[in-house]
Amino acid sequence: MRLLISAGLFYPSKLGGPANTLYWLAKGLISNSIDVSVVTSNKYIKKGLVEFDSWIYVDNIRVRYCTANSKLNHKIIWHSIKELRNCEAIILSSFFYLPSFFIALFAAFGSKKIIWSPRGELFESAIKGSRVKLLFIKLLKILFSKRIVFHTTSFNEQNQIEKYLGNKVKTVVIPNYIELPRHLERNNINDNYFLFVGRIAPIKALDVLFLGLAKSEAFFSSDYKLIIAGGVEKQFEGYYKQLQQKLNENKLLQDKVFFLGEVEGKEKFQLYANAYFTILVSNSENFGNVITEALSQGTPVIASKGTPWKKLVDNKAGFWINNNQDDIASCITEAIKMCKEEYLQYRNNAIELAKEFDVFQNIRNWLEVIQK
Repeated sequence: MRLLISAGLFYPSKLGGPANTLYWLAKGLISNSIDVSVVTSNKYIKKGLVEFDSWIYVDNIRVRYCTANSKLNHKIIWHSIKELRNCEAIILSSFFYLPSFFIALFAAFGSKKIIWSPRGELFESAIKGSRVKLLFIKLLKILFSKRIVFHTTSFNEQNQIEKYLGNKVKTVVIPNYIELPRHLERNNINDNYFLFVGRIAPIKALDVLFLGLAKSEAFFSSDYKLIIAGGVEKQFEGYYKQLQQKLNENKLLQDKVFFLGEVEGKEKFQLYANAYFTILVSNSENFGNVITEALSQGTPVIASKGTPWKKLVDNKAGFWINNNQDDIASCITEAIKMCKEEYLQYRNNAIELAKEFDVFQNIRNWLEVIQK
């Protein structure tokens, strides 16, 4: 069977989780004899890493990285439509990525199977009452609600799909799977820190995290600190400056919070392994790949209820809390005061929980959707 993945970002792009999620998905499908092609853009890919505007193979995945030329990005539309003629099914990523709309139209008229992932774009924190987005969603409902299988990563996101597109649409809930990295041993256990990994953007609620840290006496009376590893997009430079200003205004936080910038590869996973806890207190996440990455290194996680990660509590591999400064402060304090034996059990539980998201062990869930 031949399958096309068309998306705005794909590995080795360094922006956002879907770029890696789709890459891992493609590897899992290829390992099960699905012939996968990918049409994507060259956005956020360093020059020299891959060849642009021609078909190449990346880990046995046939990929075309089209030079991004506009918001419409006609190269992606053209090459996706051209490739789709020889494919039985297509996976699209993002509702508000314009090329996906035109590609979906062609696929629908060609009676191709369409699987479309909104990637959290229907959450209120993403729509923000935008009339343009709401009108666009209505158009999607009229054109595609009966022709597409909508993929969501959580039941909460599934509810959002049904809210906007109707409860008769076809949906499937499959979490993001990853290619589990090699487990690294902690090599600096005396360096006590909480860790945030991800892009620095308002939706990640780092400002709320700072307020929570400022209310935790246990945090300030200890040698624990917060390390932030992530890049800043141009559109969020103002937010980054606001965060720095908050640190400058709070003398207690000045020596406890550190920005590392973007960290990649083995260095990133060693940072996870050495961390005491990884923190993700986003306003909303359709999944949160950084959580599975942290768990794979045996690092427990503190996640907000804006993420679909109740499993952290169910498996005693972390905490799932409300996204406000009081609950964050209380959770940070509880984590710091955790006894050694309990903490080590949390680390062991984290490794076991990560195995539930191994793409090669769970790819059958995707195969059922694609093939049936």
